[in-house]
Amino acid sequence: MDESRKQFQSWFEEWFGEPPLTPWKELWCHDGYSAEDIDHMWDAWQASRSAIKIELLDINHYLAELENKTLSLAFRRLAEGVRAGDITTIRAAGIKVKE
Repeated sequence: MDESRKQFQSWFEEWFGEPPLTPWKELWCHDGYSAEDIDHMWDAWQASRSAIKIELLDINHYLAELENKTLSLAFRRLAEGVRAGDITTIRAAGIKVKE
């Protein structure tokens, strides 16, 4: 199950104070929910997420101030790895990342 769907189901249970009468596993059907009202809420949830777009800062902005080239290269590799992980996590939540 993707992160966005987990968050949606948690929100639903918090908002309504309980899970739906039919278990989540039984409600999920390929790319939506078999219960029409829940499926409409899911569509709205996805639309709200897709409307959000995050622009991460350019790493070169930070590296321009480093004088030590060895440190700069090591820091760049570390930062690029962290950035790739951040992008994956943000996208898993259903949010777009501007590249």
